[in-house]
Amino acid sequence: MVPKRATFISYGTDDSCAEARKFIEDSGVLLRLRDLAKNPLTVYELEKLIGHTNIGHFLDTLSESYAKHKLDQNSTPRAEIIKLMAEDHTLIRRPIIQSARLTTVGCDKAKIAQMLQISLNGSGDEESAVRNGNRRHHSRPKDQAAAARK
Repeated sequence: MVPKRATFISYGTDDSCAEARKFIEDSGVLLRLRDLAKNPLTVYELEKLIGHTNIGHFLDTLSESYAKHKLDQNSTPRAEIIKLMAEDHTLIRRPIIQSARLTTVGCDKAKIAQMLQISLNGSGDEESAVRNGNRRHHSRPKDQAAAARK
């Protein structure tokens, strides 16, 4: 089976981010790491990442930089916020986790598990895939499938 892959975008040291990263790695997902302090996102990358999503999902409103820039998501133009996020990575909420098609922001293990189709105990399993509606349906009747397993 081909291992799942994801990108983990963060910066600095944070216990919640470290715990989320360990949770993902322990489930067997291969992570490509990006440290925003060393390799910040460009305006183009941020625009592509955020897309038409509410920018508030990606903005760390609790950061000192948010207060320093006197940002208001509702009145500051979106393009200006994205430009500031490219210049000051501490405005970006972390971690950002990207799979092939989906992105989640923050350390919510349930959301991460659902997006990556892994169980909350950190192992990829069929039960979580079924719960999330991602199991391929087999055309064999149950009794034939049971016989095949024996």
